[in-house]
Amino acid sequence: MIALLAAILSGAIWGIVPALYAEATKSGGSSRANFWKSLGALVFLLPLTALTGDMVVPPLMGLVYIVANMSLGTGLGDYSFLKSIGLMGPGRATSVAFTYVVWTALLSHALLGEPLTLQIMAGVLLAVSGIWILTYRGGRWDLVGTFWALLSSICYTLGPIAAKLALEYVTPLTMTLWNTIIITSVYGALSYPRYRVRGVGKAFVGGLLGVGVALSLYFYALDAVGVTIATLATAIGPPTSQLASHLSGDRVTRRDLLGSALVVMGLVLSVI
Repeated sequence: MIALLAAILSGAIWGIVPALYAEATKSGGSSRANFWKSLGALVFLLPLTALTGDMVVPPLMGLVYIVANMSLGTGLGDYSFLKSIGLMGPGRATSVAFTYVVWTALLSHALLGEPLTLQIMAGVLLAVSGIWILTYRGGRWDLVGTFWALLSSICYTLGPIAAKLALEYVTPLTMTLWNTIIITSVYGALSYPRYRVRGVGKAFVGGLLGVGVALSLYFYALDAVGVTIATLATAIGPPTSQLASHLSGDRVTRRDLLGSALVVMGLVLSVI
């Protein structure tokens, strides 16, 4: 139960923090925004792992899987997702990209031997349907944009599987630390020599929460309850994002209520 709550909390945090990266991304581009985001996480993780004894060098195979997870998720996955958003908008891009919840359930069963019952699959499909209702707003589909969104979905499917394999060699905190060290170095090199952008503080805090806290919780859940359930729990992100927008003054629609209800019903159905 604690691991499931950790996964749900990580998904909720991921539904809110993108707003903290927006200003830095608009004023300085993705690389510099991601550098400050990763730096915020690193400032949080370094003292935490030192205190807990998780600041260790992973064995070679563990490091290989950590790099694979980072490359697929924060690397190619995020790049493809942002590319698809630019080509056909966030609603249609999210509708396609979040199909990774389905593929993750299927591949985790095939590659890792995780259980895949009709009940779990029904819950996964309910959650994806809810995300579709929440995010898709009609309009023209772009073929190239759809390709990039599908690529991000594939990357987001394979990334957690690589993470699960890495957790056979390292603890969740050690994995989060090294994932962050590597990605901070990459974005630091890509941002050189200009690092300063507007919204640095927000991006820094967003990284502390979205990577330092949420990613650590997600890896903990992956280790404890498996890839399928942990990944499905993060589908709470889109409803959380909608709730945050409503609290800031946006109107609640029947579509928002239906989509959020389907996501929650899917999660409950899969874990009861």
